[in-house]
Amino acid sequence: MDTKAITIGSLPILIEVSKLYHEHKTAEEIVAWAETEVNKYATYFYADDLKFFSKSGRISNFSAIMGTILGIHPIIHMDAKGMLKALTKARGRVGSLKKIIDFMAELEEDIASYPIIIGHTDALELAKKFGDMIRAKFGGNLNIQYVVVNPTAGAHCGPDSIGVCFHVKHR
Repeated sequence: MDTKAITIGSLPILIEVSKLYHEHKTAEEIVAWAETEVNKYATYFYADDLKFFSKSGRISNFSAIMGTILGIHPIIHMDAKGMLKALTKARGRVGSLKKIIDFMAELEEDIASYPIIIGHTDALELAKKFGDMIRAKFGGNLNIQYVVVNPTAGAHCGPDSIGVCFHVKHR
């Protein structure tokens, strides 16, 4: 099964697969579930310091320096093919989180019925602030889970980066 995701994008899918397994679903039934449901989990995130994107070759040193000085963050999304795509830019941490919440409001599907995974790179306080912003927008009855992203993704984004994975109409 291809989750078409990394780190926080795979976690809610694995949670659902675990539920299906514990409900004694067959491997075939789980794979059939995945064929439609994998594309109903979206991941959006931003990197706080662009020098890490520069070091990995994703952007130039000049762009990284200027973006960091100006507090501009690219909002990145994992598309239906599992590829990372920069969608837009936002200014500042709160502005970036608000932009991600705008995408959540546009695409969410029955958000309270599925786990919302907030991933962070050594930024739990900021992640919890983001969780509060999500609850303010969508209501307090949400299953929000906070996780530290894996070291590989964390090395690409750098510290103080935040992302979210949630159930959507489509990626």
